[in-house]
Amino acid sequence: VFKLLRAPDIGKKPFVIRKEQDIATCAGKLHTLAPVFDTSCVTGEGLDLLRKMLFSLPKRRRHENKRNRPFEFLVEDIFNVPGVGSVVSGFVNAGELSVGANSHVFVGPTDDGTFLKTVAKSAHIARINTGHITSGQSACLALSLSKDLRKKLRRGMVVLRNSPTSTREFDAEICVLKGEGTTIRRSYQAYVHILNVRQSAFAKNIEIINNNVLGLTPSHGPPLGDDDDGIVLRPGSRAKVRFEFAKRPEYIRPGMRMLFRDGRVRGVGIITGVPESTDAAQ
Repeated sequence: VFKLLRAPDIGKKPFVIRKEQDIATCAGKLHTLAPVFDTSCVTGEGLDLLRKMLFSLPKRRRHENKRNRPFEFLVEDIFNVPGVGSVVSGFVNAGELSVGANSHVFVGPTDDGTFLKTVAKSAHIARINTGHITSGQSACLALSLSKDLRKKLRRGMVVLRNSPTSTREFDAEICVLKGEGTTIRRSYQAYVHILNVRQSAFAKNIEIINNNVLGLTPSHGPPLGDDDDGIVLRPGSRAKVRFEFAKRPEYIRPGMRMLFRDGRVRGVGIITGVPESTDAAQ
């Protein structure tokens, strides 16, 4: 393990934790140190130090800073509860919502890109009824929908309070992580993950970012006298790409992180723009 941590690809220095003071020393230097614990599941030795280290780790995301943003609820699953109606479970990604008879929300987008206007009747957190949900919480929302509208619900939707928009196209800055033997060019299709959105998308346009700075070979760019169809992306390439969803519009906004995969190919990126974002309230 020590040899693996010291490898050039990782570049971490192993740091053996033997007492509580070592936890405080290592917690502020996790970018260079790798804490190592000697534990035993038989005697329980070292488990207390491991728990204290886990609880002292800094948070990766500060959801309390998103409370002032517009309400955004990511739908992860759908239920039909007898006597209650449609219930959606998911994660409150931003904002706050007080449920009740006057809590009007939009859920969507549907297959045609529109949003359904409804009422969030009640909410549950860990099977406990609550009247208020805020960013960073996993919750369930009971929606007031007719039987015909219930059939339009699906995973990957969002619940918003205002300004619902949907789009088929989006711009992203991507980086190809792996994919030996595979070339990416215009019309390349991959399976895209954007938060709770999962759908196939294909590349409509590709533009190389800082080709010379990255030291990429000339094969990554278009040949002389050729058009954009000659641009080829391989592992290590960075590019601006305009994607188009293959099946239906989705709710996308700038700043969202994305991941795409296709066979051996893996890549990551960030949404930089939505060219055709229109009001989709119904």
